[in-house]
Order: sequence, then structure tokens, then C-alpha cells
Amino acid sequence: MKATKFQPGTFLEVDDLAGGRKVVSVGRDGATYWDVLDANRVTPLVIHPSQNPQGLGSMAEFVHAKGLQGRVEGVVGHLRDEGLDPESDPLFVMRVLWEVAHNASGQDYSQAVLAAKEQEAAALKIHARAAQYNGQQ
Repeated sequence: MKATKFQPGTFLEVDDLAGGRKVVSVGRDGATYWDVLDANRVTPLVIHPSQNPQGLGSMAEFVHAKGLQGRVEGVVGHLRDEGLDPESDPLFVMRVLWEVAHNASGQDYSQAVLAAKEQEAAALKIHARAAQYNGQQ
């Protein structure tokens, strides 16, 4: 089977294998993705065609394609108001923007942030379970 490759450093939407979709970051090799940007806690996973990967591009490309230019400042401000540092985790910011583009309405970003946190928590849970089965915990 031929590997699925994407532009390194961009974002993908993939099946989360639980009936939904999630946003991930393409690794340096273009054939793997990170679903949490913490190399001490997770390892990259292979981008597999069965996950129906859809390229989202860079954050700027996504914002432009979805017409979110006027909402980025609001998202960043909301994240800062919640005590989060948007500059430290671009994957989390992208997840919030993805949620805003797909589900959130108005200027209330709380639901989008909650959904992004749920994506991250689910990813960490899967990696913890994998580590447990590999005898690492």
C-alpha cells in the first residue's frame, strides 16, 4: 500500500475512529500526524487512507478558505481570557477555528474551546492506552 503524504506542518481533518472527525498536524515526513503536540507524551501516527484524510492547509489558508478572518482575533482573545496561550499550541488553536467553522455560532467561542479540549483529551487517552499495552506505564 502506498503511503498517504501531505505538506509537512499543515493540518488535516481525519476520522477519529469513534464515529467523528478530528484535526491533526502533519509531521515533518508528510506521512505521519500528531494529534497532540507533546513529543514526551505521544508519538506520531501514520496517515492512513482509512481515516479519510482531508487536507486543511496552513492555519492562514484555512482561515481564508472558511472566511474566518474577522473571527481570529475573537478566538485568540477568548483563549487568553480562559488562561490559555494560543501561541504555544497551534494545533489547539486550529481545532478551535475548525469548530468555529463547523459548529459554533455567533461570537460565543466557549463551545468551540470545549470541543477542542475534548479532541485533545481523547487523543491523550488513546496514547495512554497504547502505552499501557506496550508496557510503558
